[in-house]
Amino acid sequence: MNQYGKSLRVLRGPIANPSASLRTSARVLAALWALLFAAGCSSVVPLAKAPLYDRLGGQAGVARVVDRYVDALASDPRTNRSFDRVNLRRVKDKLALFLCSSTGGRCTYDDDDMKTVHAGMNIREAEFYAGVELLVNILNDEHVAAREKNELLAILAPAKNDVVTR
Repeated sequence: MNQYGKSLRVLRGPIANPSASLRTSARVLAALWALLFAAGCSSVVPLAKAPLYDRLGGQAGVARVVDRYVDALASDPRTNRSFDRVNLRRVKDKLALFLCSSTGGRCTYDDDDMKTVHAGMNIREAEFYAGVELLVNILNDEHVAAREKNELLAILAPAKNDVVTR
């Protein structure tokens, strides 16, 4: 009997042993957390979509694509006339900076716009599309996913009006 004149019942189970109760609660919470975390990880919608620049491989990925692209433009007979007597390293550096800035990288492109850069080059539509073909082939070789390819091409497409002058 207790001080109130009632008999005490012996409790069995987790409540009878507070440390066991805490361990059980902790295990249940950990299991629920793991399930919620796993469900969140398998979700298709990310909490924050990474910038295209990062999805292209960041500085290293963009530099690799740009190096190959400028080399291809300078050597392909359909496009090489625009690269006579041009400092290819400078073109690569400027294009990499332009792409970094245009695709959400932490860069600022404050050089000439596309119209100014291509003024007087008399680039024809066929040359422009040959350049697009070269870029797509390089992106394919670099295993860039379709979504990222399409996003990049959508960013670059408006430049056609500034690049093609003939």
